[in-house]
Amino acid sequence: MKTQTKMKTIQKILIAVLWVAGLVACTTDPVEQSGGKLPDGETLEGTFGILRSAASAGNTVAVALTVGDGAATQSLYFEQTRPAAADASVTLRVDEELVATFNAANETACELLPAANYDFPDGTTLSVAAGKQQSAPLRISLKADGLTAGTYLLPVTVAAAGESDASQTIYYSIIIREPSYNNEGEELNTDQVFLVCYINTNDYDPRLIDDFYIEKIDQTTYQTVWYRTVGNIVNLRTVTIQYEETTGRALLNLGKDMTYVLEHSSKYIWPLQEKGRKVCLSLEGGGTGLGFCNLSDEQIADFVAQVKAVVETYNLDGINLWDRNSGYGTVEGMPEMNTTSYPKLIKAMREALGTEKLLTVTDHEKPTETFWDTEATGGITVGDYLDYAWSGYNDEEEIVQIVDPWHPGADNVSLHARKPIAGLDASQYGCINIPWYKGSSDKKDMTHIFNWRNAGYKQSQILVTQDLITVLQDAYEGSLDLGRPYVCFADDGILSFFDLGIPGLPPMETLGNMYTFDIQRIGQIDGEMSYGKWLKDW
Repeated sequence: MKTQTKMKTIQKILIAVLWVAGLVACTTDPVEQSGGKLPDGETLEGTFGILRSAASAGNTVAVALTVGDGAATQSLYFEQTRPAAADASVTLRVDEELVATFNAANETACELLPAANYDFPDGTTLSVAAGKQQSAPLRISLKADGLTAGTYLLPVTVAAAGESDASQTIYYSIIIREPSYNNEGEELNTDQVFLVCYINTNDYDPRLIDDFYIEKIDQTTYQTVWYRTVGNIVNLRTVTIQYEETTGRALLNLGKDMTYVLEHSSKYIWPLQEKGRKVCLSLEGGGTGLGFCNLSDEQIADFVAQVKAVVETYNLDGINLWDRNSGYGTVEGMPEMNTTSYPKLIKAMREALGTEKLLTVTDHEKPTETFWDTEATGGITVGDYLDYAWSGYNDEEEIVQIVDPWHPGADNVSLHARKPIAGLDASQYGCINIPWYKGSSDKKDMTHIFNWRNAGYKQSQILVTQDLITVLQDAYEGSLDLGRPYVCFADDGILSFFDLGIPGLPPMETLGNMYTFDIQRIGQIDGEMSYGKWLKDW
C-alpha cells in the first residue's frame, strides 16, 4: 500500500509540475489593484481613455477553468481621464493579430481562444454619457467546453484595426487545467465527523488540509483499515473589515496573501473543492474600532456588496463570520457596540449570497451573546439565516471546551455559558473547537468529552479545529514525536480526545469501531515529511 501511495504522489507531483510549467509559459505575474491618476491614452474617437478590467488594475487578466467543464464571467469598462464633453462610445472587438504581438513581447506561445468559447452577453458597445468619465460595465463570458489542457489568449480591444495600444486592450489569459481528483480510497469522510477547519493563508498553503486524514483502526490488530479525506468546510483567513476614515466606508481587506491565493485559485482552492470540500472566507475584525456590531445600515449594504463580489468572482462556497479583534471601544470617535448591527449584517449577507452559498457564524464572546433574544436583535431570528454555527472557544490553557447551549447545566461541560441561537437547530451547532496542545500538556486528558457524549448530550457531528498547522513547526526537523493528541471517534461521532497512554481513556471494548483523526497521516505514509511543508510558497 505504501508503494502504491508513493506512486500516486509522484503522479500528482508530475501533473502539478507540468501544469505549473504551462502556467509560467503563458502568463505574467498578477498585478495588485491600486488607485492612482489614469495616464492619458491615445486619441480614440475624440476622447482620451483606457479600457479597464473589473478584476485587475493591469491589462492582463488570468482566468482558470477546468477541462470539460466550467465557465467564468468577467466585466470590463471604458474610463476617460476627464468627463466627456458629449456622449461618446467605443466598440469592443477581438483582435486575433494581437496574439502574436503578446507572444513576442512575453516570450510565450499562447493559442487564440476559439470563438465558440467566448461571447459578450451585454453587447459590445461601451458608452460614456456627457459629463461622466466611466461607462457602465459589459460582461464577457469565457467557457472551457471542448478545450484541452493548456493556456489560451483572448485579446479584447477598442483600438483601431492594425493598432496595438496597451491602454486600449485587455488580454485574457485562460488557463485550462486537468481536474484534481481523490485517489482511490481517499473520498471525503462524511459519516464519522463533519470537520470544520481554519487555515491562515498568512502562513500556510490551503492545501495543508490534504495532509489531515481520518483513519479506521482494527481493534484486534491495530492496523489501518482505511483512511479518508477530511475538512467538510475549510475557512480561509485572514480577511478583515477595515474603516476608511476619509469616506467612512467599511472596507473588505483581503490582504496580500489572501489576494494571491484567490488570484491563483486554480492552484490553491480548486483542488480542495474538487474533493468535495466547501471553501469559505472567514471574516473578522481589523482592530480599527469598526466591526460587525457597530455598522450603520449604509455601511452594511456597501460591505455586503464587496463580499458578494469576491465570492462570485472567485467561485467561493460561502462566508464565515467571526467577530474578534475588532477593537471596540479602543478607537476614539468610533460608535459603540449595539445588538442589532450584527443580525442586520447576517440577514443582508444571506439575502445577497442566496441559499446556494454557505453562511456560518462563530459563536464567541460578546458579539453573539444576544443572538438568542429576538427582541435584542431587532426582531431578526438570526438562526433562520445561518447554515451552521459553532463555538469559538479553543484556548490552549484550558481543557477542550464543550460549549453546549442546549445543556448548560451538564457537569464539566464548559467554562463559557452560551444560550441557543434563535432559530438554529442543535444539529447545526458545533459544540467542540479543538486547540492544538504542545508537548505533554495536562490539558489533553479529555474524558469529560466521553462522559458528555455518553450521557446523550451530543446532537451534531460538527467538530471544529483551531488554525491548522504542519506537524513539524514546533519540533526539530524529522521529528514525529510532538506529543500532539489524537481525536478518537465511534460510529456516531467524537468519543474522546487523548494522547495514547493517557490515564482515564475509556476501555477499548466500550468504544465500538475506533477511528482517529491524525495529524499529517498522509505525510507519514508517503514519506513527504520535511520541515516547512505547506508553508506558503509565494
